[in-house]
Amino acid sequence: GINAEYGLEDMANLTYLTEASVLHNLRQRYYSSMIYTYSGIFCVAVNPYARLPIYTKEVINSYRGKRRTELPPHIYTVADESYQTMIQQRENQSILITGESGAGRTENTKKGIV
Repeated sequence: GINAEYGLEDMANLTYLTEASVLHNLRQRYYSSMIYTYSGIFCVAVNPYARLPIYTKEVINSYRGKRRTELPPHIYTVADESYQTMIQQRENQSILITGESGAGRTENTKKGIV
């Protein structure tokens, strides 16, 4: 969705796709505690270096079975989409989590396999 205060949830919808516009959007979302942002088929996470209340059982359940456009971007959407595809198509799925040291790879991996 589009929200001037929180930035775009999917950077594929940016009017101008430049380094400056991507960084501005990620910064806007980060300062609004919206650490997950889609970029087309990818989910970008910016490590908040703080505990956020976005990994509770209630949050997990709210993402279960939802389309990625129904709720704000989250690692739970990526995990649930992969799980649902695995069940429906009876095919193995994989999720690539990449980033530099301290980027939050381990935390997102742990959250994604809940």
